[in-house]
Amino acid sequence: MRNILIPFILLLALSLNLSAKTYHWKKGVSFLSFLRNNGISQKLYYELDGDDKELLAEIKAGQSYKVLRHKKRTIFLIPITDDLQVEVIKEKKGRDKISLKPIPFETLKGSIHLTIKNSWDKDLYKKTHSKALIKKLKESYQSLNLNKMKKGDEINIFYTQKRRDGKAISSPTIEAAMITINKSRYYSYLADDGSYYDSTGKEYKKRVVLKKVHSAFIRPVTHCVVSSRFSRSRYHPILHRYRAHLGIDYAACWGTPIRATASGKIIKKGRRGGYGNCITIKHSNGMQSLYAHMSKYKRGLHVGSYVKQGTVIGYVGSTGVSTGPHLHFGLYKRGKAINPARYVHADRTKKTTIVKRLKGKEYRKLRKKVVAYRKKFRRISKTGGSPIYVKNGIYLITSKERKS
Repeated sequence: MRNILIPFILLLALSLNLSAKTYHWKKGVSFLSFLRNNGISQKLYYELDGDDKELLAEIKAGQSYKVLRHKKRTIFLIPITDDLQVEVIKEKKGRDKISLKPIPFETLKGSIHLTIKNSWDKDLYKKTHSKALIKKLKESYQSLNLNKMKKGDEINIFYTQKRRDGKAISSPTIEAAMITINKSRYYSYLADDGSYYDSTGKEYKKRVVLKKVHSAFIRPVTHCVVSSRFSRSRYHPILHRYRAHLGIDYAACWGTPIRATASGKIIKKGRRGGYGNCITIKHSNGMQSLYAHMSKYKRGLHVGSYVKQGTVIGYVGSTGVSTGPHLHFGLYKRGKAINPARYVHADRTKKTTIVKRLKGKEYRKLRKKVVAYRKKFRRISKTGGSPIYVKNGIYLITSKERKS
């Protein structure tokens, strides 16, 4: 991101007469103590909602951050995740502010065509020095044994990778690939669901369905749709700013029963700021679940009540800060928010191996991608592509940058 972020900061510094310095977050320093040490009102922290407070607690020791100083104000830019940072503005007149903002980055586009001379992984590494790209190619052909490729076989890849300050901030993403094994062609395309499929919509992954395995956590509502997924940097539709969304929203009709995702004890029941009416249940192994925006609670429940998995605890509503009737469902492990989608599963019926095939709208979208890449695959075989090169295992440079 050297081409974008650094010039932007320098331009900002010159135009506003700012001096920019880089510091590192000290071990044992909390965000509250950081505010206190810099003479910033701690009231700003307490005005944040619970999700944002949890996110700020994830700032790690050693994390570098920038401080821009001006006669009238000081700006602190502290990265929290790869994509999100907290901006703290300290004004001389006491109008301090805290906000969460995305961190700028650039997306590099790479392409590769090579004919295998020794082994596919060694030749691919020689061309890019990227171990991550080798791993991603394996993932895009999970049901194939790439070691069957021999001398004379081909590899063609179109991929992207995010870069900031010259460094990779994510693994590469393969958009489309074509390999040959014993002169037979195998195409792989990335679909919207994050999986890879061949040209006919058949997934390059075998899924095993187990017989009668009961899920430890069940979906708390039925007859619903997921209206918002777990995210650490979502743009809030009501507050009009970036904030964390540490849970899953299930949109459902008003009054839809809400059930306990697992057995446990109710430890909180009542209104909780923007969450409105909510209940928190403590489960085993340090797990807790949160149910927010309820219209009302099930009668007879109170703090200390023990509920079994599937027990109705309340009803869908829109209390608190909400755009409509839905359940905000949060899952926590030892006090830290985790993505419920990784734990909530439907019961599986029998042990079989299945291969997913795209249908309907998803299949039509894939076919458009297949057609769009036909010319690109023909062209890349002539040009050799334009790979992204990893320098010293850290920095990303394009083919043009490498030549210069």
